[in-house]
Amino acid sequence: MIAGIFAEEVTLLQKTLAEHGWPGYRLVGEQGSRAAWQLATYCGDSLLQSRALDLLGKAVRREDADPKHYALLADRLCLQRGEPQRFGTLYIPTDSGTLELYRVKDLPRLDDRRHALGLEPHAEYAAGLRADVLSYDATSTSG
Repeated sequence: MIAGIFAEEVTLLQKTLAEHGWPGYRLVGEQGSRAAWQLATYCGDSLLQSRALDLLGKAVRREDADPKHYALLADRLCLQRGEPQRFGTLYIPTDSGTLELYRVKDLPRLDDRRHALGLEPHAEYAAGLRADVLSYDATSTSG
């Protein structure tokens, strides 16, 4: 049993995965699919996350889910397992307040893997992430 405030939602996700596969755009719309991804990502159940990743990958291949969600969940599982990430989506905050890319498997081929999913090159992703963090820092300290 999953403990926490989302226990009922996680149970519903487990049931949905078993009955329908990944809750993709055709079944639940973009917002519903995003909500399922968020539950899978933050549920804390690595077995559920692995099952969700497999089904999410199939949905992405059918263009029924967001490839970025697949990359983020895959990299989160790698982090939890202590393995290098595959898609370069995870950054770790440093003591100096900057962000550092979490270890990446076969770094020279990172953009090839990202391209295969239809994601932007890593340099563009990283620049956007850093801009988001900088704009958050500016708004959080200005008032």
